[in-house]
Amino acid sequence: MHRSTTAHLLLPQIMMEQEADIAVLSEQYASPSVGWFIEDPSSTEAIWCKDNTKLQVTNSGTGNGYVWMRSQCLTIISCYLTPSDNGANFQAKLDNIEDTARQISGHTIIAGDFNSKAMECGSRTTNPRGQRIIDMAARLGLAVANVGNKATFRSPGCEGTIPDITLVSESYASKIREWTVLEDYNGSDHQYITYCAGETNANATKCIKSSRKWNTSKLDKAKLIAKIDEEQPHHEEPSSARHKVEMTLRRITQA
Repeated sequence: MHRSTTAHLLLPQIMMEQEADIAVLSEQYASPSVGWFIEDPSSTEAIWCKDNTKLQVTNSGTGNGYVWMRSQCLTIISCYLTPSDNGANFQAKLDNIEDTARQISGHTIIAGDFNSKAMECGSRTTNPRGQRIIDMAARLGLAVANVGNKATFRSPGCEGTIPDITLVSESYASKIREWTVLEDYNGSDHQYITYCAGETNANATKCIKSSRKWNTSKLDKAKLIAKIDEEQPHHEEPSSARHKVEMTLRRITQA
């Protein structure tokens, strides 16, 4: 929202016209006066639910560069990675987001301004920051929900870019519909993105924990080996090779 008073005043009207229940925000101007709202300590990213009784927020939290909320089986993470972050700070924030997402069961949507470029998201090229995001998505089992190559950031005298990315659990990707970059004036240098999320009928979404991959770049081999040795039972002898493999894999997973 670029800390814009105009964007702040126009947001409720745009949400009403789009029949939007949730707003995932970056660089918000101020807290809204109604509904459920959460922002990080720096007021850089936020989530606003117009009617918290309708969505029934069951849990929420904040971290370095992100906030999150959970409603039923769906968790939404709003994030903002500033263009001024150096490589180390960018990766640290991304790691925090990944760690939080990895601990969440059910379906996940991660959305926000990543200030990066990735061809998978509609950009012409992929820069190092964009590649890190795509790598994180692969490890978490997330799919890119962006559709087309319409610019989401438009500043006078600058080429339009697509720094705003929507990632969604692969098990939930089919429930993201009508992903669209709005052309409406909103008072910001970013265009709003709208999409429908959830079932198309009255059936409740079943909680499913999506399969995720290990982030081997953060592996502490010494601690892993020590934990495996600690978990190894000294009194139980495997009855067969298959049993031994099952026991070993169980200890590795626990570690």
